[in-house]
Amino acid sequence: MKKIMNTDLTAKKFAMCTLGALMLFPCTGCEREENVSAPPPDAPASYGDYDLVWSEEFDYEGLPSDDVWVYEEGYMRNNEQQDYKVANTKYSRVEDGRLIIEAFEDAHTGEKNGTVYEFTHSSASVTTKGKVGFQYGRLDVSARIPRGRGIWPAIWMRPVDNLFGGVYAELDIMEYVWGDNLNHDMIWATVHNQDSRDGKESQQRTNTIASPSLDTEFHTYSVVWTETCVDFLFDDEPVLSFPKQNSTYEHWPFDQPFFLILNVAVGGSWGGEWGIDNSIFPARMEVDYVRYYKKTEQKS
Repeated sequence: MKKIMNTDLTAKKFAMCTLGALMLFPCTGCEREENVSAPPPDAPASYGDYDLVWSEEFDYEGLPSDDVWVYEEGYMRNNEQQDYKVANTKYSRVEDGRLIIEAFEDAHTGEKNGTVYEFTHSSASVTTKGKVGFQYGRLDVSARIPRGRGIWPAIWMRPVDNLFGGVYAELDIMEYVWGDNLNHDMIWATVHNQDSRDGKESQQRTNTIASPSLDTEFHTYSVVWTETCVDFLFDDEPVLSFPKQNSTYEHWPFDQPFFLILNVAVGGSWGGEWGIDNSIFPARMEVDYVRYYKKTEQKS
């Protein structure tokens, strides 16, 4: 989850690399098959010839299941103003069938890069690293996210084990920041690779879509990922398409398993660019489900 330096704001005017943008379906597999659960009865069992093979429905209470989730801890990145708390139901919990990640104004002293640091907020970040991995396919996350000046919720992915010599790889399915748009109701989808990080590609691949109900309704944030393209969707509406244009790892480091990250950050190099409005806290992201689809003939 990085600050976006270059943008391509041609929303809705790009061609999706998979035919039938609103009918995009995945083919994926899990890092640990023993964590695959049966599809819930109210979930779509298939999209065309792609079947639901794994889901996290949050049908329990208390801390996020350690069969699926692990925590980030302390200060992590981006000069953010929060640190992340581990296994604390104030900041991350499952209740009423939803995962809650909640940030609080909470001035306290902690450690940042080996030195004492005064944090202004506390929050949580949970990931599937070492538990469940995803490579190709369609991943859906249904979420209601917080809005406001200074809040920075994100749904994103990083490689489980970087297999390509340490080249940078990141898929940002959703990031929200206050931004410059009039209604402050925009989310971003972004592809990060080593070429964009090194300035070798003319544009960092990113795009936006706006909705007035990000914080009042649940929306589905999706990535549809094949061997030749990554597409991002918002409620099945195309947001961004990134085609494979060459086979170098620096351009296309996406032929490897990734893990999912769900977090709510505060401030930082991008989230704090417009300041922080402490009247919005506590600020929570609610996740109704995570669902993962795999092409029929590739299921094992």
